[in-house]
Order: sequence, then structure tokens, then C-alpha cells
Amino acid sequence: MSSSPDDALDRAQALFTAGEAAAGEQALRDALPHPRAVAALRDLLLSERRMDEVPAVLQAGPLDDGALAWVNRAVTRQLEGDPASVVVLCQKALAVAPGDAAALHHLGRALHNAGKAEASVKALRAATAAAPDYAEAWHSLGVVLRAHGDFDAARTAFERALQHNPSLVRARLDLGITHQAMDRGDLALAQFQEVLDREPDHVEALVNAGLAHQLLEANSQARACYERALEVAPDHQSALYYYGALLNASMDTEGALAALGRARELKPDDADACFEMAGALEQSNRLQEAATVVREGLAIAPGHPGLRLEASRVERREGRIDAALEHLRAVDPRQLSPRLATDFFYELGTVLDRAGDAPQAMQAFQTANRLAGQSIRQRQADPQRFLQRVQRMQGWVEAGARLPESRDDEATRGEGLCFLIGFPRSGTTLLDTILDAHPDVDSIEERPTLEGAIEAIAELPGGYPGALPVLDSAQRQALREVYFRRLEQFGVRPAPGRLIADKLPLRAINVPLIRALFPAARLVYSYRHPCDVVLSNFMQHYAVNDAFSNFLDLGQTVRTYDAVMRLWSAMSTALDLPLCTLGYEALVADPDAELARVCGFLGLSWSPEMLSPEARLGARGRVRTNSYHQVAEPIYARAVGRWERYRQWLQPWLGLLDPHARRLGYPALTQDSPGSVGEMNTIGPQTS
Repeated sequence: MSSSPDDALDRAQALFTAGEAAAGEQALRDALPHPRAVAALRDLLLSERRMDEVPAVLQAGPLDDGALAWVNRAVTRQLEGDPASVVVLCQKALAVAPGDAAALHHLGRALHNAGKAEASVKALRAATAAAPDYAEAWHSLGVVLRAHGDFDAARTAFERALQHNPSLVRARLDLGITHQAMDRGDLALAQFQEVLDREPDHVEALVNAGLAHQLLEANSQARACYERALEVAPDHQSALYYYGALLNASMDTEGALAALGRARELKPDDADACFEMAGALEQSNRLQEAATVVREGLAIAPGHPGLRLEASRVERREGRIDAALEHLRAVDPRQLSPRLATDFFYELGTVLDRAGDAPQAMQAFQTANRLAGQSIRQRQADPQRFLQRVQRMQGWVEAGARLPESRDDEATRGEGLCFLIGFPRSGTTLLDTILDAHPDVDSIEERPTLEGAIEAIAELPGGYPGALPVLDSAQRQALREVYFRRLEQFGVRPAPGRLIADKLPLRAINVPLIRALFPAARLVYSYRHPCDVVLSNFMQHYAVNDAFSNFLDLGQTVRTYDAVMRLWSAMSTALDLPLCTLGYEALVADPDAELARVCGFLGLSWSPEMLSPEARLGARGRVRTNSYHQVAEPIYARAVGRWERYRQWLQPWLGLLDPHARRLGYPALTQDSPGSVGEMNTIGPQTS
């Protein structure tokens, strides 16, 4: 005996509740042309955006003047893009059947499309009140609430939709997208993954999962999602856009430009793709190309805040400070996402600093750092974890700083290695790009090379740095091999007659390990006026890590500088270091003399290409640090003494910075006697 249409409808609902989407849909189709089946299948297809299948279902519906017929006519007008007619037809349905949930649902959708937010929400809430298990109405309510910025209420609506029909793919995707908008990457990823568990090649789920992985800084997983999405749908515009953005963040400029260029071909009016492409070009110091893309983007979307931001960067770098400010003043930061607002205020501070407006610049940087400190990535960092590493090394140095004895016959002593160190923003990137232009130098910039060895030694008895004094020859060789494997991962191999310049400023705190593994490696230590260093670090929008998270507050920046510099002073006194020190101010004042001294220390011949910005950047690709725009210019001295304009904000910290200034050879910052420097030795320009 065959089942009745009502039985099929009940079975369909049970299947949907159990998450059996395909079987539930088939049960609805089996029950056609039952009016309830028509309405349910119609709304399911609309909710899942399968618009091309809806007309055939509508044709199975009644032709009388009942509520279902009026709603079906309304949906037909909706598919034709006529929201005004939809409103009229839904009102006719409600005249026939007051309180009809389907009529209220589609009325709410039409009102939303007509831009009537309050009335739309009212109608959709009435629909869900009339039929609390109406999953598609809950879904539509969530879409409308999210469109108007009420993320918490939208999340609740999507959850109610999935409670009544867990197999609604669009509702699950929308719930994940809402979590993502709320910076809840882990919760977003869980929703996208649930879709992918059922449909591994669901392109939208793959793209959104990639975004969630990026939010969680899992870039390799994000890349895999985007690449799979593009295997399934090579011309998926959003996948190309987000893939290009990821490649840009990963410093793959050419890959980023190719993906973004294709995204723009598929959607020429995509201002977001213009914004991302302009950023990739500007960060690669291709300013003319960046300016062209910015103009093209602003022609499409004159008010696009990201493009205004990129326009400001280009104008600032071309020296047109007033024009840069004009672009920024066209942006209302209150309307920006937290991430773009953070970028905006860092750029505003930088432009105001260049304009000489210290009070407004400081206010902008304070706002930028406050916003940066609220990001989900920043919340995952631990500033104290870095300071504890500094303190452990300080205690080890104060306890005697013993290193294992090195043998001259060891296979690798580091003769071809040079480590560029110092506190960040002391000129290490400038020096790195200069040396990289030398024909006999291979540079590796800010990569975790030595850090692999640190991780390995931390597993030994005594940990790190406690195990350093007792490392035997075999252990040292094993740790060297870890280091050289890391070098090879980043495309650098030792070669006779060539020097590897391995630059990571804060690696200065790990000099004892460098000495233990590579006693013949040379060290070039860059320094700069403490106040300029502290100020510059406070003004930077750094990628998040434990160390840089200390730079979001000016006082904490000073305390971090003090801790690191005290450790450096103790280490440079306790250890016999093959060291050349280089003052930033001396370098920009007389680059020929200072570089000749550094080259002599490193055993390099003089090469005039080192002072050419074109030669320094021509074969290098993108600079990985925040100094990318500065090292693209001829060497300049405008940043020397900048701190004097910010003295009032630094005043509470001058006493803590004064001993470091005196030790480095700068004038005293306070009126205390010179004896306050204690036992800290003077660095000054020297070569050992």
C-alpha cells in the first residue's frame, strides 16, 4: 500500500531533521503536487540558492486565489527582480490568510530587497512566530539581521534554522560567515568543515574554510583550501581573489598579481581586488603600477576606504603629504572593519608624523595600537613569554655564561656566516639590503633558521640555555645540521667564497648559541638612539608574535628595550664576540666610510652597487619587514632625532633609557651623574 502525501511530507521533515538532505528533498518531490510539498520544496530551493529549479516547482502549485497561489506568484516576481510587486502579492496572500507564515516570510525578503530593514525584520519575526519550526524563515531572518550588523541576533537565527533543518547548507555557511565576521575563526571553521564532511568539493565551503584558516594564521591549510576550490572551479572569482590575497600576505607577489588579475578580468568592477592588487604592488615598491591600479579602483568605487588607504600610501611615498592626508580624510574610520581601521590609523599616524604634527600622530598611533591589541591574533600572543626568555638568558649569563670548548678541526665553524642583529628598527634591514647587493653575499631576511636549533636544544637535559655548556661535539654537529637544513628550506646553501648574511634583529638574545655552534661566524650589531628606537617600534604595525606584542604600549616598549639591551650589555661583556657594531646615525651620515669598515670586517671587497637603491632591490624581490618602503629610497637622515618631537610622551621613560643612551655614546637624557650607567660598557663604533 503506497503512502499518502502527508506521510511523505512527514517523512521528508524527519529526514531533514536527521541531516539526510538528498533523501528529504526526494521525499518532497515524491509528494508533489501536494500544496505543502510545493511550498516546502520552493522554500528549500530558494534558501539553497538553486533559483533555476524553482519555476518548475511553482508550476506544480495551485492556480486559484488561495494564499499559496499568491505567494507562488510573488516568488515568480522575486525571481524577476521586482520586489515592489512581491510586496503587493504577499499582502494579497495575507488578506486571504492573515498570519500565513510563508506570506510573511516572502514579504520580509521583499522588504529587505527594497531597503526597508525595520519592516523586513518585523515581517520575518512574525513568520517565525507563526511557524517556529520554519527553518527557511529563520535563515532569511539571519541574513537580514547580519546585513544590518546585528551579528549576535543573526547567529541565533541561523542556529534556529539549523535546529529545525540541520541539512540546510546555506544556513550553515551563513552561520560560519557570521562567526567569521565576529572574529571567531575556530567556530566558523567548524561550520565550514561540517559542510565539507558531506560535500568535500563544495567550492563556497572550501573558500570560506580558507578564510577561517587565514584568520587562525594557518596559511598552509588556507592555501590548500583555495587551491582545491580552484581545481574544482578554476574561474571562481572569489576563490581567485582570496587566493591572491593569501599569496600577497605570503610575499608571493607574482602569484598574487596573477590570481588577482584573473579575478579582475572575471569581475572588472571588483574594487576589493583592485585594493589587494594595489597593496601587493606598493609593498613590492612598484609605485607607478600601484598608482594606476588605485586610480582604476577609485573610478569604480570612489569611496572605497581600502583604495583611499592605498592612495595615501602611494602619495606619502612620493612625498605628497597633503595629498595623502586628503585621501585619509575622505574615510570615516567608524565605518571600517577592525582590521582595516587598524591599518588606517597606522597610516594616518605615519602621514601626520611626516607632516610634523606630533600630537595628532601620537593620538593616531595610540588608537592603532589599541585596535591591534584587540585582534584575535594578538590575543593569542603572550608578551610575557618573550620577556621570560630574555630573563632566562640573563640569569644564565649572570651565572657564568660558560660555552662548550670549540675544536679547530670541527667540520663547520661558521666561517661563511654573518648574523645581523640588534634591536628592531635600528637599521638592520637597511644594512641587510645593502649587503645583499654585494655579488659575494647571499642574504636571508627574518626567517626562522637558528630557531630550529633552539627548539632542538630545548629538548636536551638542562633545556635552553642550560644545556649550552655541556654540548658535546656530536650534539653541536647535529644542531648545526638542523640550522643548515633550515637554510636550504629558504633557498640558501653555504658555498666557498660566499658569505651568508642571516638577519633577524632580536636574535641578539641568542648570541650564546651562535657562539657555541659557529665560533667563527661574524656578528654585525646595529644600534640607534634608544628614544628613536623605542618610538619607531611603538609606531609599527607588526605581524603578531610574542616579542612584538610588547610594542603596543609605549611604556612596555621601553621596558622591553631595557630588558633586551641589559642582556646584550651583559653578553657582550661576558663573551668573546667576533663583533662589528654599526650606528644608524653614522651609517646615514657617512655610508661610504661605515660600509667600508663593515666590509673590511666581513672580508668583502667594496662594491659601489651596495649604495644604489635600484641594485639593492632589483634582484631581491619584496623586503619582508616594515622597512620595505624606507630601504627603497636613497639613504636619508630624516629619521635621526625624530624622538625630540615626541619628548613629552617619552619624558616619563627617559630615566630608564638614559643608561643605554650613554653606553651607546649618545648625550645623556637626564641630569644624573654619569655613574648611573653602572657597569654597562660603552659600545660606540668599533670592530673586533
